[in-house]
Order: sequence, then structure tokens, then C-alpha cells
Amino acid sequence: MLIPDFTRYSLALLEGEMLIYESCGGGLRPLWDALEKFQGKSGLILHDKVIGLAAARLIVYSGVIAEIVTRVASLPAKKFLENNGVALRAFHVAANILTRDQSAVCPGEVIALSTSDPKAFLQKIRAMME
Repeated sequence: MLIPDFTRYSLALLEGEMLIYESCGGGLRPLWDALEKFQGKSGLILHDKVIGLAAARLIVYSGVIAEIVTRVASLPAKKFLENNGVALRAFHVAANILTRDQSAVCPGEVIALSTSDPKAFLQKIRAMME
């Protein structure tokens, strides 16, 4: 198993031991782009610095990712991934994912916590990123 190198990227996708995608971007955009680019694939391994509930839901709905390695996951994300059969290795589990300045729960997490319908959730996340 390849060890994440978060000094080189914030997000990476692996197919087996082969690195097939990496990004240095922040927020949900790198994950969104990666899942779009590799839709139709399955069983990929994701290295992502932070996994909140919004990211967890995008991952599960995509069907692309089988396993996640992360520095930090939110408790709602951990539970959602467990309930949907996606393996998670998180070095730390936090109550929620906060904004960079730690003053509030991040917008993606707020949307994910307050929107149960998958279609409405995806529409709100897409709108947030535009």
C-alpha cells in the first residue's frame, strides 16, 4: 500500500499501486473533478487530506472508490462510509470538518448534514462550487 504524501498533493487516486491522478487544490473541487474524470471505474484508492460528510457522500454516490486514506475524517463521514461499505483509514476523527479559520462547520459539511436526498445534495454541492 502506497503511503500518502500530502506534501506533494492534497488528493491522489490510485489504481492498485499505480498513481493515476493527483491534485493540490483545496475544498471539494479536486475530489469532484477526480470522480468525474474516473466515473465508470471502480475499486480505486483515494488519498485525501480531509474527508467530511460531503466528500463521503460524493464518494459513495460515485461508486468509484473502494478505500480511503486520510489525515482527518469527520464522525458523520466515518459512519456514512462504514454504512456504505467503503473502507476508511483516518489518522484522526473529528466531530465535524471546520473552515480553515476553525470558526464554523465548513459549507460542504453543512449541506451534507442538512440535505438527505442525494439529487438535492448533488445540486447544492454543484451550485456551491460554481
